[in-house]
Amino acid sequence: MARAIVYDMDPVHPNVKRLKNVVDTLADGEVIIYPTDSVYGLGCDMRSKKGIDKLRTLKGVDDKHLMSFICADLSQAAQYVNIDNHAFSVLRRILPGPYTIILEANREVPKNVLGKRKTVGIRIPDSPVARFLVESLGSPIVSTSVDDDNGKAILDPEEISRRFGGVVSAIVDQGQLGDDHSTVLIYEEGEWEVVREGKGPVDFLD
Repeated sequence: MARAIVYDMDPVHPNVKRLKNVVDTLADGEVIIYPTDSVYGLGCDMRSKKGIDKLRTLKGVDDKHLMSFICADLSQAAQYVNIDNHAFSVLRRILPGPYTIILEANREVPKNVLGKRKTVGIRIPDSPVARFLVESLGSPIVSTSVDDDNGKAILDPEEISRRFGGVVSAIVDQGQLGDDHSTVLIYEEGEWEVVREGKGPVDFLD
């Protein structure tokens, strides 16, 4: 395939015309790389089997691997995962933010996203770019971090372009991002558990 189109993007005032081109790429079932509020993500339209299969191949994982997806807000997330009142009260305080929340999935989550699991991770990042893409696409973006072979996030867009420019269709370049993944929390039977401490603080759980 042709090399990815690279779109330089201002983090605060993103170029809407360029982002609409990226949305069209997602709608065509292609995989992109884009910025979040933590690290860069590999993403595709949740409705695209082709995109999800390619995403798993690029990440080197099978259908047992927990998949996460980006939502525009809690209202959209609630279409796909079960959020009770207690969870909602916490999530309303911390989102948008650098957290991945593992929750029980409902029937609206495609089976090729869910695999053999009953839970999925949701992200509502504090990122104008990421949320514009989801809102304009009208569907969540299945997402996984852009990592090197050792599982460490690749933060430099030039290195990302060298490594992935020949296998994805578009790269949204927002410059060097931060140095940590999102914090991963799981909510189950009314209890919170920290799976991975990352950029998002967890002191609110004390």
